[in-house]
Amino acid sequence: IFFAILFISLPSSYSCNSKDKNTLLQIKKHFNNTEFLSSWDPQTDCCTSWTGIECTNGRVTLFSMANDDSVVGQIPEQIGDLPELRTLEMSSMNLTGNIPRTITKLKHLVFIFLRWNKLSGPIPDYISELKSVTFLDISFNKFTGPIPGWLTQMPKLHTFQADNNSLTGPVPNSFGSFVGSVPN
Repeated sequence: IFFAILFISLPSSYSCNSKDKNTLLQIKKHFNNTEFLSSWDPQTDCCTSWTGIECTNGRVTLFSMANDDSVVGQIPEQIGDLPELRTLEMSSMNLTGNIPRTITKLKHLVFIFLRWNKLSGPIPDYISELKSVTFLDISFNKFTGPIPGWLTQMPKLHTFQADNNSLTGPVPNSFGSFVGSVPN
């Protein structure tokens, strides 16, 4: 009976999915095995002992790398290979380039925190394909161009933060009618 209770009470995050684990190891390699990811040991379970990773039912649902300016480079394309990801945080690092298109594969993504980096270029329009996103924070980067009106067509988006970028032009008129906005 003891072992049955122990087995039932084990957290649902136990035993990382092998595909998710391989993806995370590719991301670690992409960042040149930075010290920040030293807990990402292939011999351990990514759901129970890896910094910045949380799982539900063995699938990675939270990816958080933050506050390490020694991490440099672009957001890895492999980030799109974590299909159950709900929260993506890559903040306060030295990330450059733009948001990779592979992010659109993350159909369950709810929270995106990419603040305090050096991401640049226009805000990619394919972000609008992320229909579950409620919170998008790309503040304190180097994004350029206009504030895109298509943001209002994201059905669940409630919060968009893009302060301290190099965005130009007026706030689109459509910002008064977000599809996902809650009536007062």
